[in-house]
Amino acid sequence: MVAKRAAIAGCLSVVCVLPAQADALQDQIVAAARTTPRDGYGFRRTLVSDQTDTPRKTLVERFDPRQPAAQRWTLESIDGRAPNAKELEQARKAKRDPTASYADIARWFGAPATRSDAAPGTVTYRFAGLPSGTIKLGSHDASPDMQVEATVNTRGKTPFVERVRMLSAKKFHMMLVASVESIVIVMQYRQQADDRAVPAETGSEFAGSMLGKRGKIRAVATYSDFTPVP
Repeated sequence: MVAKRAAIAGCLSVVCVLPAQADALQDQIVAAARTTPRDGYGFRRTLVSDQTDTPRKTLVERFDPRQPAAQRWTLESIDGRAPNAKELEQARKAKRDPTASYADIARWFGAPATRSDAAPGTVTYRFAGLPSGTIKLGSHDASPDMQVEATVNTRGKTPFVERVRMLSAKKFHMMLVASVESIVIVMQYRQQADDRAVPAETGSEFAGSMLGKRGKIRAVATYSDFTPVP
């Protein structure tokens, strides 16, 4: 009984830290993410990227899942101007990663984590690493080395992951000529009127060197104008 009271007292002292194991809230989040359709919305994406000694570039694209696979992405502007025919053709042929989706949360959120209830309406989970294959950069699997903090918004009727921050400081090499020293990835989500969560913003920063020259590569993708697909 004394031990039980001590545990309760500890939970009431601002932050309650629970052991690294999946809990009911994690299971609920994973279940909701799994039922999130990857192509359930059309949207606009604004991508701003820059790297050391290279001018910043801004691309605006539109995604429409109702179109055939090769025509779902449309390049709308480059640095504020309309793209020319060559740029449109290059964008059409470009190899693309899978469309960003809240469904991606299901791949890793059920992993063992430490939970803290720091404030009403917010629950934070910390992961010492991610399941293999979650974050792959070329042939390198960065997943086990990622330190992750995920914030869950529990204020509404349907809890959802509102913010994720991933960090790795383990050095690795890519393509023999590039060395990556650190990775920071920040993902933010928001809920739509139908209670489904969608990407709001994703940012990444890679620091390292290429052919012996140190530098950074940054990119921020902002998502807007979501349109549900019937």
